[in-house]
Amino acid sequence: MRNERIRYLLEQYYGNMLSDHEAAELSQLLDTTDHEKLIDLLGLTIPPISETENFIVDEAAINTRVNQILALDKNFQLKTTRSTSMLRLLKYSAVAAIAILIGSYWLFHQNFNAKPDQKIAVEKDVQPGKNGAILVLSDGTQVSLDSALDSKVIVSRNGSKIRISNGQVVYLDSKNVKENDLNSIETPVGRKYNITLSDGTKVWLNASSSIKYPVAFSKKTRKVTISGEVYFEVAKNPQQPFIVNIQNSQANIEVLGTHFNVNAYADHGSYKTTLLEGSIKLNAGKQNYLLKPNQQAVSQPGSENVRVISDINPEDIMAWKNDLFQFNEADIDDVMLELARWYDIEVVYDGNRPPGTFTGKIQKNLTLRQALKILGATRVKYELTQDNKLIIKN
Repeated sequence: MRNERIRYLLEQYYGNMLSDHEAAELSQLLDTTDHEKLIDLLGLTIPPISETENFIVDEAAINTRVNQILALDKNFQLKTTRSTSMLRLLKYSAVAAIAILIGSYWLFHQNFNAKPDQKIAVEKDVQPGKNGAILVLSDGTQVSLDSALDSKVIVSRNGSKIRISNGQVVYLDSKNVKENDLNSIETPVGRKYNITLSDGTKVWLNASSSIKYPVAFSKKTRKVTISGEVYFEVAKNPQQPFIVNIQNSQANIEVLGTHFNVNAYADHGSYKTTLLEGSIKLNAGKQNYLLKPNQQAVSQPGSENVRVISDINPEDIMAWKNDLFQFNEADIDDVMLELARWYDIEVVYDGNRPPGTFTGKIQKNLTLRQALKILGATRVKYELTQDNKLIIKN
């Protein structure tokens, strides 16, 4: 009933039929409405966008509706407890609502000039990534891990018992395994995976990542080596510290039991270790850094220098694990690196890179075409060729 009333009042306002009494009521309702519900309601009150084989964004209609929303306080002198922040929320919510109509949610900080009524041509589509990896056993045997594998599949090597259940690897018994028996899991481009190690530690691997680990940990320490992006929920054991070595880095991470994320993609140019819960110690040469929750240590490959950043937004860090692309003032290169890893595409720039930064989120279960439509609403012009090459044009 409440939502229907807000929708009715918004439509009355768009039609210049809102009375002063209704304006005051709308002000109060908007001021006490949850952010996500408000986005949904705005989406329902924005005119539909036409979609043809060549997708067209009607920017004039969008701008008209956004300007109408922003003029609420000017037209009716609304008094809200959220004031300026409310107007900012309405502005970005309106843009987000546009994106909902084409399959997801996207916020865009517009800080560059673009041509109106830009046409976005899409020639083909690419399916999103999925669960999958390659398990490499200590004897070199490779086992394909697919989400379609039967839960009864069991692989036994060198005395260890491995259960592959719904595409997930769980070590059941490793008492008779030698300490130097190392296994590894590698996720190709377009795949992600999670595993439970023999000590109960849970590990999630993003696309194009890897972890090398002993089937049975030593009694003194638990050591693993990773590349790419990996999230850990480490089983607590104060007598057996958990140590993460980063491939091609002088730094390592010492843990007793905690939740943290390591982003060590080589093409990012830096390694980022972010603590979500508990505490970890980052060892970089002779320097040690003790991190607190929501702190991030940034290091460079081959360097002992570390920069610690506080007040990191955990949602930004956990987005990939929660099947989201989430960007916070990211440039076009960062956005395209994420898309390339997930959709297994090659990104090529035709001319200069488009200026501007991106803030928002896109669901990772969308096809590439759907994701690009959302980017298209932010005036990114592109062409997708038949050989999975994405050409970004300025």
